[in-house]
Amino acid sequence: MAWYIENGPQNEIVLSSRVRIARNLEDTPFPNRLTPEQATQVVKKIEDSFLSLKLSKPRSDWNIVKLDELENMQRLALVEKHLLSRSMLEPGCGKTLIINKDESLSMMILEEDHLRIQAMTAGLDLDKAYQLAADLTYSLENKLSLAWSDDFGFLTACPTNTGTGLRASVMLFLPGLIRTEQIRYLTDLLAKAGYAVRGSSGEGSKIEGYKVQISNQMTLGLSEQEILSDLSHLVENLIQKEQEAREKLTKADKVGLADKIWRARGVLENARRISFSEACGLISELRLGVGLGIIEDLSLISLNRLDANIGPASLQQISGQALSAPARDEFRAKMIRDELTGPEPNSQ
Repeated sequence: MAWYIENGPQNEIVLSSRVRIARNLEDTPFPNRLTPEQATQVVKKIEDSFLSLKLSKPRSDWNIVKLDELENMQRLALVEKHLLSRSMLEPGCGKTLIINKDESLSMMILEEDHLRIQAMTAGLDLDKAYQLAADLTYSLENKLSLAWSDDFGFLTACPTNTGTGLRASVMLFLPGLIRTEQIRYLTDLLAKAGYAVRGSSGEGSKIEGYKVQISNQMTLGLSEQEILSDLSHLVENLIQKEQEAREKLTKADKVGLADKIWRARGVLENARRISFSEACGLISELRLGVGLGIIEDLSLISLNRLDANIGPASLQQISGQALSAPARDEFRAKMIRDELTGPEPNSQ
């Protein structure tokens, strides 16, 4: 099972944890200044170093994916699952993704930096994500000569990543704080404390489906453990505030809250066409219903599976063909009905 289908700690509020570590080769221009020949050399050095590692899992559990050999739909599906950054879709020679079988650990070669190692876990588990990423990073550091400064630490293309090169983030599900309009105040507060608050699609994205991504912005002058510990404490405080906000919503209008949730389920179980945006919003209502105990016969794993598969590119990949917009909406609606009520006869 892919990591993003599973349930993790505090899964009713924390959807996932991610740790990303940036590294660059010494005496080599950053990716945006590489010639095609230099880019090829960088990819070969990193690939050869990876292939020489003694890994805990067999090599067959890993895939080396050349992005220029994929169709656009395949690349977009990786972005929808947060396995690939949007900057990796930009033209560039040699861009490569190395990813393990359950998709919890990956390496992006020639993103903004020469190498970005990314580990992701379900729920609130930054320590596990860090250990996965750090173990692979340390192994590669013994094979590669990396850009390092005694004054600043690891050197990166963007100065905000210099130092540890570590970015930690969590994806939160915050319907309580958003509906009670506390999220605006908290966003300003978090920004002043050195954290970035974004939508689920990362930088520049809007908050949709009550999903909020929070990450550290400071890497220089802090240790890895300080970054992880500070973010963990912050998230624990946000979990408490979200729980309090949900209680406030329930006390204010319990029937109205339940009505909106059950209406969402009714639409999802019966719609014959549904857009990606509408589906995401209604699935989020079901997620809230499960978290509040209003819906008891539905698992979060089912909702996780839907979240992972209903994106335009992902569902076309599942269908095995390119689909028009109306056909995508029909396929999405059937996928949702099958997940929520079980496979149905061939009627439309």
